[in-house]
Amino acid sequence: MIARHRLSLSQRLLVGLLIVSFACFAVIAWFTIRDTIDETYELFDAHLAHTALALLRVTDPDDADPHEIPKSGDTPSLKEIFDQWPDLPERMASTLSAYGIKDGANPPAAPADGQSADGSSTPSLHDEYEQKFRYQIWDGEGRLLLRSANTPDAAMTVLDGFSETTDGAGQVWRHYGVWDRHRHFRILVAEAHDVRNRLVRKIALNLASPLAIGMPVLIFLLWLSISRGLDPLGVLTREIATKKPENLVPLDANSAPGEVRPMVLALNELLRRMTHALESERHFTANAAHELRTPLAAIQAQLHAARAAEGSAERQHAMDQLQPGVERGIRLVGQLLTLARLDPEQSLPDAQSVDVGNIAQATCAQLAPLALQREQTLELEVEADLPPLLGNADMLSMLISNLVDNAIRYTPRTGHITIAVRHQAAGVLLEVSDDGPGIPAAQRLRVFERFYRLAGQDQPGTGLGLAICRRIAELHKAHIDLADGADGIGLSVSVLLQR
Repeated sequence: MIARHRLSLSQRLLVGLLIVSFACFAVIAWFTIRDTIDETYELFDAHLAHTALALLRVTDPDDADPHEIPKSGDTPSLKEIFDQWPDLPERMASTLSAYGIKDGANPPAAPADGQSADGSSTPSLHDEYEQKFRYQIWDGEGRLLLRSANTPDAAMTVLDGFSETTDGAGQVWRHYGVWDRHRHFRILVAEAHDVRNRLVRKIALNLASPLAIGMPVLIFLLWLSISRGLDPLGVLTREIATKKPENLVPLDANSAPGEVRPMVLALNELLRRMTHALESERHFTANAAHELRTPLAAIQAQLHAARAAEGSAERQHAMDQLQPGVERGIRLVGQLLTLARLDPEQSLPDAQSVDVGNIAQATCAQLAPLALQREQTLELEVEADLPPLLGNADMLSMLISNLVDNAIRYTPRTGHITIAVRHQAAGVLLEVSDDGPGIPAAQRLRVFERFYRLAGQDQPGTGLGLAICRRIAELHKAHIDLADGADGIGLSVSVLLQR
């Protein structure tokens, strides 16, 4: 399987910013080019209209009266213009006489490019543009009075206002035609679309060139900015990478950027939990080694005595003494494994809806023979219609078993033990009471510590039972409390399991 290459954070930022920047530039350029094309076409259309007006004025160079230029796409009204020119026919006649044209004769073309009216050669500054421009002047009877050299004899268009046609060579022309008020003269001007298209291409190129040239510069500046902006991450990475396994000192969250500070705080919380877990583990290991040393030493001593025994009776006595040590060791190892599974920072596993009353009945049924051996009274009171709770059935069974087992072990023979499961407003209350020796109030908190046992105890034990009960209660978010038994005799252990 081929491993997929994952982009780094800086690469993702760079690619994302480049895509967004390019998209913004492209959208801006598109709108700019579109608006420029519209403005360019309006400008060229206005130029065509202005040229038509200039042809009307050619007969009177001194006429400087202002005239309105029609807007692009509108059919222009020159009423105001021709109202000021009542002698326009006479002006055109004088213009035609200047070219030697008599009424009805074929009109000459305007001087060719680079030539004056008398045929002499003159340089032109607009040779290329003049090839793309045409004009015609017609009278009201449909006679061609004047045209440019590159214009055909036939009318370029029959439409007035703005229109477009395509010539035999495939060239598209933009036309503008207008009549005077008395329809004595018709002026047609035309311009090749190549002029407009070339200008539009040039504008587009001018807009795209800075983008193409500036893109590498933009990439470099973005990369530099992102690298500088992510420097704190590099510092944090090096600080974490150089930490030794035993160094769980929290990181400095104040020096981290605001965006990274939550992650640093989460790492510090993880380091805190790891520190607590390691300390608990070291403490647990030290205590376990200490507690295992005693039964193992006793077993070793009894084995040595059995080997050194001279008779069968003495050897049998040593073997009988060995059995309680082995049982205590087995019990201690079992409880150590149980406590290890519950530690540290573990969440409640396999949580499901459970009935605490049923669990208590099953557990008491298992421990009843042990109470009968000691001639004790084991009483179970389970209230009807208990609400189901969210919990782990095996752990709750272990909790009840440890509490009842402790009560049986430390209650004298013929004693009385009561297990009650009642409904409370906050949940379900489990209470185990006995009439044994109890626990002094000053030591009721310490008995929950691992391996802690009251002085003067004659019952075998490991000091882990109540520690296991407290841990199970914590996992179920329950509260465990020790108090005096009924009438101040014995001990009462209550566990409030919340809904």
